Amino acid sequence: MTIRIIPSPNKTNETQTIRSCNLQRVTNSHVDSEKELWFSLDKSVEAPKVEDCDAYLLATIMDAMQEGRDLEVQGSVSKQLLSNLTEFQAVWCKWLPNVYSQVNIHVDTIREEEHPKNGAICAFSGGVDATFSVWMHKQSKFGYRSQNIKLCSIVHGFDIPLKDKVAFNNTVKRSEETLADLGLEIKPIRTNYREITKVSWEHAFSSALVATLSNYKSLAGTCIVGSSEPYDSLVIPWGSSPITDHLLGSGDFIVMHDGASHSRTEKVKEISSWPLGLSNLRVCWEGDIRDRNCGKCEKCLRTQLNFLAVNAPIPTSFEPIDIIAAMKKIELKNNVIRAEWRQTRQYAKEHGIDDDWVKQIPKVIKRKPLIEKLLPQESRRRKSLKKVKNKVKSKLKSS
Repeated sequence: MTIRIIPSPNKTNETQTIRSCNLQRVTNSHVDSEKELWFSLDKSVEAPKVEDCDAYLLATIMDAMQEGRDLEVQGSVSKQLLSNLTEFQAVWCKWLPNVYSQVNIHVDTIREEEHPKNGAICAFSGGVDATFSVWMHKQSKFGYRSQNIKLCSIVHGFDIPLKDKVAFNNTVKRSEETLADLGLEIKPIRTNYREITKVSWEHAFSSALVATLSNYKSLAGTCIVGSSEPYDSLVIPWGSSPITDHLLGSGDFIVMHDGASHSRTEKVKEISSWPLGLSNLRVCWEGDIRDRNCGKCEKCLRTQLNFLAVNAPIPTSFEPIDIIAAMKKIELKNNVIRAEWRQTRQYAKEHGIDDDWVKQIPKVIKRKPLIEKLLPQESRRRKSLKKVKNKVKSKLKSS
């Protein structure tokens, strides 16, 4: 059982270069299925060579591990990336041995002599983590660790679906306005990764992000990935962490897990002195309109509490709501989110804040969605249900 990665020639139009590969799932020399994975990047950028399969391998590794399929790469891969992915697989196999297994990677050509370009590219969606990273690095607030950010990039096809072009274009415009304040530009990139993967997004979002941004490695050789959790409150397994993110790097594209020195509330305290960064802050992914904050979903609500915890005004990018009433309705979907609510409460109490919203947090944390009560994470019943859902999706797509 293998997955063949077969790179296709690059295609160009007036504005974009499209890099793609065919992913063939093969069993006993029989091709079971074939899908196309593609990345669409700015035409002005020098794209990686056709035979460079680093991005394709990064985007496919977790699907292969989940399916127990070896990988056959009909192109070149960085030697450093191959080394890193050996350890990356080992981590996930320890974390979730019933979900992922170690697979072999066979490559036509291994690239050894590689040198990353100077400067860094930062993933930027307009959220707290990305806003914090660009603000801190551009102000050189990380001392010797501060990076020379050359540009930022936002991905279409992750939290904003490919079909929603209006929301994505509006998000890009606001991001351009925010980053121009720091003398930075943003280059969008599109991919159909989420339309073809079967891996949980909570596990794969960082590898997918690095895979996508690596297509811009001719501009910058370091990729800054904003942290999810601080060092003193890591939750594993999770798709992004200081344990695994650096293992997604190659010889010419180093990955830096950034910001784990700060909790989300501490990040909000830092960016609260950047007015334009706050006015365009976008954290929501559950609202009906994807380019703005709905104000009432879990993440919108949690972010507003972050601002209350540091005694800062809630940004105008959030519609005013009844905080306490919203807290009584909210449900937390996983342990990472619960950890963040605990951190916010702890920060508030340590700084002498004991308002009603602080007292409500323990009740919110204890409240669990019905699906989690009936089908706990990683339970056999939940895995079985997920398999059934995937089969139904596959049948619907094929029909």
